[in-house]
Amino acid sequence: MTRRDLLLARVAASAIFFGNGFGIGTWAAQLPRFKASLGLSDGQLSLGLLAFSLGAVALMPVIGWAVAVVGSRTMSLIAAFSFAAALLLPGLAPSLPLFVAASLVAGACNGTMDIAMNTNATVVERTWGSAIMSSFHAFFSLGGLAGAAASGLLIRLDVGIVPTLLISCSGMGLLFLATGFWTMSETEKASEGHGFAWPRGPVVLLAVLAMFCFIVEGAIVDWSAIYLQTVAGASLEAAVSGFAAFSLTMTICRFMGDFAVRHLGRVRTLQLGGLLSALGLALAMILPSPLPASIGFALVGIGLANTVPVLFSTAGQMKGIPPSMGVAMVATLGYGGLLMGPPLIGFGGEMLGLRAMLGLLIVFTFVIIIMSQQALQRSTVQFS
Repeated sequence: MTRRDLLLARVAASAIFFGNGFGIGTWAAQLPRFKASLGLSDGQLSLGLLAFSLGAVALMPVIGWAVAVVGSRTMSLIAAFSFAAALLLPGLAPSLPLFVAASLVAGACNGTMDIAMNTNATVVERTWGSAIMSSFHAFFSLGGLAGAAASGLLIRLDVGIVPTLLISCSGMGLLFLATGFWTMSETEKASEGHGFAWPRGPVVLLAVLAMFCFIVEGAIVDWSAIYLQTVAGASLEAAVSGFAAFSLTMTICRFMGDFAVRHLGRVRTLQLGGLLSALGLALAMILPSPLPASIGFALVGIGLANTVPVLFSTAGQMKGIPPSMGVAMVATLGYGGLLMGPPLIGFGGEMLGLRAMLGLLIVFTFVIIIMSQQALQRSTVQFS
């Protein structure tokens, strides 16, 4: 492979991550419209959200095996086109049961794409010869912002739900079609192996770290605005500043993450990320007013920005484990944490208060700091 071909493969992988993020941003931006068009309550809408997440997690243990057999390039493209098509379904659903079913299908396609594209990214990274995984995840974050912004523009232009989804999904499909010519294939694919990629062996610690990272991330995504409004006393308009600060710093720092990994190493990147996250959460807890809390959530975005890319990259290069299986093992437990985090904070907040629950999140960040060295010691990555 020439350097030009390798560069095109990296661009193609980045574009797939961007397209996936664009789809997630589109989905998130349409949720209020789904709620209004179907006349759903908050609880009923949450059924669709839960179905999307469950669909993503449910297939992950099996998809790792399928990617190992079929190849990450083929599975990435199949899943990408399927995800673009499946995103149309919730907008076409005329009732709550069909909306939940459509969300389940869309989530399953997203989960499949997540495993396949992260596996393909580890193939590109290994061939590239240096840490570049954070840049792929940066394009995912950038795609999420772009998808939400594009949907917001179409909503402002009074474009309906289905036409908005059709325009967005068509754009995703064209992007995936263009990248398909340059997406890298593995030189070898597994012909056999375990069909169920539940975390085991040396990947268990990586998966546990991913679970804690996703618990904290999910809690910030779903509860930061509520915390700012109910605990920090922010207005409804200002309450979104915490999530905005978190998302912005995470996107920026993912573009800088490869530089950090190359110069600090993977273990120190995780440890420093855990420490910054702990400091940010402590700031929001100790000084519960809008500005300090928003700064705290911005620090959490900096800290968490490169933890998941490092864990996925390491899982794809563990001794004796096919890349797709390693990524699937980490993703299964990691996304389980994403499901677990928001309700954990919600139920705990009812009993102890949201401010106290930030203390629990701080404990989780210290687990990341303490476990990082042991979790990564069996990695085969040569550029750490």
